[in-house]
Amino acid sequence: MLVRVIGGKLKGRKIKTCRGKFLRPTSEKIREAIFNIISPFLTDGLVLDLFAGTGSLGIEALSRGMERAIFIENDPRVISVLKKNIINCRLENQAEVIVLPVTKGLKILQSRKQKFKLIFLDPPYLSNLVGKTILEIGEANILEEDGLVIVEHSSKEDIKSSYGNLIKFDQRQYAHTLVSFFHH
Repeated sequence: MLVRVIGGKLKGRKIKTCRGKFLRPTSEKIREAIFNIISPFLTDGLVLDLFAGTGSLGIEALSRGMERAIFIENDPRVISVLKKNIINCRLENQAEVIVLPVTKGLKILQSRKQKFKLIFLDPPYLSNLVGKTILEIGEANILEEDGLVIVEHSSKEDIKSSYGNLIKFDQRQYAHTLVSFFHH
């Protein structure tokens, strides 16, 4: 299955995806809605794509003006597709793939003292990883002061209004998918 980049310098470029019981690429409709909302933040800076899957969120952010992306993914079914998508989009010089569980990857980024303007969080639905991971992001202190955490999750998941120092300031619903936005 293929999806396409919907904006920026790579608009129209096809990205391979994978499907499976726990693999669910972000739809073009939801990606377009997210990027319309966050468009003022899409200049320079670092983007982090957690539970990256095939990389559609991070690649879209690079296409629209972010300078560098780090993708963290641990699922062997999608890592090769993610790396091929980065190569096919000619983003090798702007992308890094960390093949680790997200918790371990966040510890590496914390040790590097890297700060991100945008952090995408799209864990498997109903995996109970959303709250835990948002807390870990806050504890790792990797979000820029004016940065955003964008979380895609099931409407069946109970998401709190805050996790540590990260506060939910907006939430949008698209059928059975919610997109929640957090900041400091």
